Amino acid sequence: MVTGPVTKVVPSGVFVRIEDRADGFEGLVHTSELDEALRDAIETGDTLTVKILDVDLARRRISLSHTQALAGGAEANGTVLP
Repeated sequence: MVTGPVTKVVPSGVFVRIEDRADGFEGLVHTSELDEALRDAIETGDTLTVKILDVDLARRRISLSHTQALAGGAEANGTVLP
């Protein structure tokens, strides 16, 4: 799980910077992976905790989930993170 700023809001979801640098990596949190209460309220600059779902190196895309991060679904070394 990572926490980062929302860099862009688009009709299909929001982009979140997952690397702590101005030019860091960004990934998309699809609308279906956003907490329903946030879908209409989230803005650029808000901070969001997300789970990394997939990294597609060939297409240079990172898929993220906010709902799975809320559910505590992130695992590292077999341990569920808070």
